[in-house]
Amino acid sequence: MVDEKMIQIDSGAKAARDEMMARLIQLAKEEIQGERPTIGRTRSGKKIYESPATPNKPPMNRSGDLRRSIDGIKSQLGFAHYYAMVGPQTVYARRLELGGGKWPAGLKFPYMEPAFIKFQEEAKAIIYKHLS
Repeated sequence: MVDEKMIQIDSGAKAARDEMMARLIQLAKEEIQGERPTIGRTRSGKKIYESPATPNKPPMNRSGDLRRSIDGIKSQLGFAHYYAMVGPQTVYARRLELGGGKWPAGLKFPYMEPAFIKFQEEAKAIIYKHLS
């Protein structure tokens, strides 16, 4: 009987990890909304945007690379000890989220942080659903 309960706890923890990872990925991708309006193209074919991006707001979609790159990695450390890492895989993702480099101080376009804030409200419910 104890073994059955342990199996239930372990499988519940794994299911909670999987659902939480999928939900955080979904929320992060939802933060990158819309398409920046263009007014034309240069001679080389590069898009000319109507207005600059809005600082301290999530970035708008340009090519879709950032949104497509958001993914997760699952792992297990031991009995009922599962974890997942979620984030983007593009080279410029960190600069968008945190700013820095040659950009003016304070210029950033966060998308993971707002997604994580929304996710925190749902995380307890997901854990409760799988481990109650």
